[in-house]
Amino acid sequence: MPVVASFCMSLDGFVARPDNSVGPLFDWYNAGDVEVPMVGYPITFKVAEASAGYLRRQMDFARDSAFVCGRRVFDYTHGWGGNPPGGGSGFVLTHRPPPADWPAEHLAPFTFVDDVESAIKQAKAAGDGNVGVSGPSIAQQCLNLGLLDEVRIDLVPVLLGEGIRYFENIDTAKARFERVEVVVGEGVTHLRHRVTYP
Repeated sequence: MPVVASFCMSLDGFVARPDNSVGPLFDWYNAGDVEVPMVGYPITFKVAEASAGYLRRQMDFARDSAFVCGRRVFDYTHGWGGNPPGGGSGFVLTHRPPPADWPAEHLAPFTFVDDVESAIKQAKAAGDGNVGVSGPSIAQQCLNLGLLDEVRIDLVPVLLGEGIRYFENIDTAKARFERVEVVVGEGVTHLRHRVTYP
């Protein structure tokens, strides 16, 4: 059962601007006519035909899997309104307590954990064994600890120039990438790579 990190990324390696906004990185989610509903969250994407099959496979993976994210992503999305992506359990890696002013029902699906290895272990036990990882810091920690099995990047042909890099603070000696799939979409190229550790 794999642990998979996925994110939209600019050509110069950024997943967000310095203020955490993503600019045009998610524009491809509404660049076509094919509807793909998100699993566990009331959003329907309208993507180009080339991206639809790829995105549906992503949603199938997310269904019944658990989800691990960092506190920055959790706060930025407002905890997805209490609906973790995939509709399963969510684990938030943080050293801070849960938000005191959030309704209990928004916090119920989430467990706040202060150690990445523990978060991944709990996430594997909570769902069907598949784990989705979101947030650059969490992906970096998982790579450095040998916990990540696959990286999925939606590469968008824009340059952000500055911001939050997806691959930073990486021990480059610890991970190797094997291409699994490349899908050329409209305004995005979908890349899947299996991660191996020497």
